[in-house]
Amino acid sequence: MTATLSRDVEAQAAPADRLRRGRLGRLARLLRRHSVFLALILLGGVLRALFMLSYKPAFWYFGDSGVYITMSEAKDLYASPTRALGYVVALKLLEPTHTFMSLIFLQHLAGLVLAAAMYAFLQHRGAPRWLSCLAIVPVLFDSLFLTVEHYLLPDQILTFCIGLAIIVVLWDKKPRWWAAGLAGLLLACAWFTKPTALPLVVLVGLLLLVRWAGWRSLVAYAITFLIPYLLVMNWIGDRQSVYGSQSGIALYGRAAMIADCSRIDLTFEEQTLCPTRHFDRADAYFWTSPPKRRYMAYTADGAKLYTDFSMAVIRQQPGDYLRSVGKESLAHFVPGFRLGPDNDCLRLRWTPPEGFRDTLTVPNRCYPSQARGDYQKWAADPKTGPKPTAVTEGLHWYGKYVRLIPSTLSISLLLVLATLISGLRFFRWRLPGPRAPGRIKLDVVVLLVAGTGLTILTVAIGMYEARYAMPALPLASLGAALAIFGLTSGRLRPAPPADPSPAADEEEEPAEKDARPQAS
Repeated sequence: MTATLSRDVEAQAAPADRLRRGRLGRLARLLRRHSVFLALILLGGVLRALFMLSYKPAFWYFGDSGVYITMSEAKDLYASPTRALGYVVALKLLEPTHTFMSLIFLQHLAGLVLAAAMYAFLQHRGAPRWLSCLAIVPVLFDSLFLTVEHYLLPDQILTFCIGLAIIVVLWDKKPRWWAAGLAGLLLACAWFTKPTALPLVVLVGLLLLVRWAGWRSLVAYAITFLIPYLLVMNWIGDRQSVYGSQSGIALYGRAAMIADCSRIDLTFEEQTLCPTRHFDRADAYFWTSPPKRRYMAYTADGAKLYTDFSMAVIRQQPGDYLRSVGKESLAHFVPGFRLGPDNDCLRLRWTPPEGFRDTLTVPNRCYPSQARGDYQKWAADPKTGPKPTAVTEGLHWYGKYVRLIPSTLSISLLLVLATLISGLRFFRWRLPGPRAPGRIKLDVVVLLVAGTGLTILTVAIGMYEARYAMPALPLASLGAALAIFGLTSGRLRPAPPADPSPAADEEEEPAEKDARPQAS
């Protein structure tokens, strides 16, 4: 006996089948449309997986990694004059895993998520897919970016929070209240991780005012940032910490590099801070000074003395200060720019090693050292570390030559300048070519100041270090992509004549409807 379905049941099954096939077809078209992006994300994930499998559990930075772990082992959080607390909280939260690989996995994942957010932002703004894919290449494949992701350092968290905050704010012309609130919370996390992010809070606030996002957005942004900020500052009180009272320590190294105490006026106490040796790295002036002098900097009177000395030197030697800052800033924009022998070893710390085994002790190693596998506050012994393999040798070669940050920052700067001068009239003629819309011009300025400006600021108040340009990389890539989009497709074209037939409106592609407002 054979069973047959009634005609009513067959009629109900057919529409369900068509609906399911329609959904699968739409999904297939979506994957095919963004196949290049998916391939790039996959390759970036494979490269990060090779790091995790080849360099277990993490890279160790002598002088920083151990301090963060020691602070996380304390029962309660405490204010430190040299380290912020954001990374300490992350270490505390993941301590139950008993392995640093959990934190390193999240840092690598954050890099992929940030690249996906950049691609989604550019697609939302109407940029072509090839340009959106090109913009995420530096974040996915820059060797310094990958290496810092694998370090026990807070720079990846800082980069992730800053990048997402700027993307959220620039997503729409006038951010909604929840988007402004999310941006404020992300910038609060960035400031809690590294206080140098504080100027970006002012920048985003000014952007909300210029575009007048509305009172709800302004209030949401202010509340989500100010509540964490005030709670932290109230908890710190008058104790010495990196959140305000210890800025003189970093600035002292910058001032000591140029200080000519024989021709400037200093008080007797300030003269005791005059350097007696020359270094090519600003931080060396502080960390090589006598311990008694260093400990003095962590007191209220000592911090004031360091700040007074630095300001006196900069005020009386402004030309030397600007030349010093300008020279070190060039290293962020010019590939292979060499600052001196003291910086050579520091540069090698951002290159994946061929292997961890070495006869040198951890403090004397230039290449990254190995963290212990059991959440300990000291590094593994290099003498018993893993030997080089074919994979680590390949990653070492990759790390030496695939440095994209200086080129990306330079190209971004040139494209932003081209965008700003596009459409300007010089005497009686105007530069040929498309004009970038006003919104794109303002956006590229925000991205330039937020990324490149913050990088130069770290040099001006501290020192050059390659990883300090890491937050600028995604912002510079976005700025360059928007500049190219504005210069090539930004001219407002007259609308086509209206078609009276209603069918013409129904056949118009939704993507074109979305793209026109974004280019205005």
